[in-house]
Amino acid sequence: MKPAIKISVLLIGIVTGLTAIVLFLINGLETSAECKKSIERLSKMHVEEISLLNDSGKIIKLESHIADNTRERADGYQHICEEVINNTTILFVYSQPVGGRFHMQNVKAPLDIGFFDGAGKLIRTMVMDTYDDGNKRRYHPGQRFQYALEARVGFFNEHKLSANKARLVVHSVND
Repeated sequence: MKPAIKISVLLIGIVTGLTAIVLFLINGLETSAECKKSIERLSKMHVEEISLLNDSGKIIKLESHIADNTRERADGYQHICEEVINNTTILFVYSQPVGGRFHMQNVKAPLDIGFFDGAGKLIRTMVMDTYDDGNKRRYHPGQRFQYALEARVGFFNEHKLSANKARLVVHSVND
């Protein structure tokens, strides 16, 4: 290969590599801006310290966003970036037991969900998958519930929170 052609091929490789790096950085900035915007959206929910009693009776205190009105419950984690989802929880609070179903439309990461009855007993936990596969599943515990806690996948196992053993300390949730 002639030296001029070698230099041209080398320059094309360098330009292609630099273009890939610039595009990666730009996409990273867009994601970061999107994530910042999603934090603002989530911040419309008030935050409270709630208490959970795990399987062995240990109290787990955590700061949780509280979705206690129709708008907040409808929004949930929709359009929230995965980084924020992995570092927050949302407690859905209903004034009385409901038979509702949860969906994952516009949710960017799979979630754990735990359903609690009016007395705070954990009824059931589930992993809710994103709709990346096109299957628009709805999630429900098979009975009425009054509270539902959404968290990153693995949250309930990590904290040893199992159905019929763990509890939400209801009086820790302010009205």
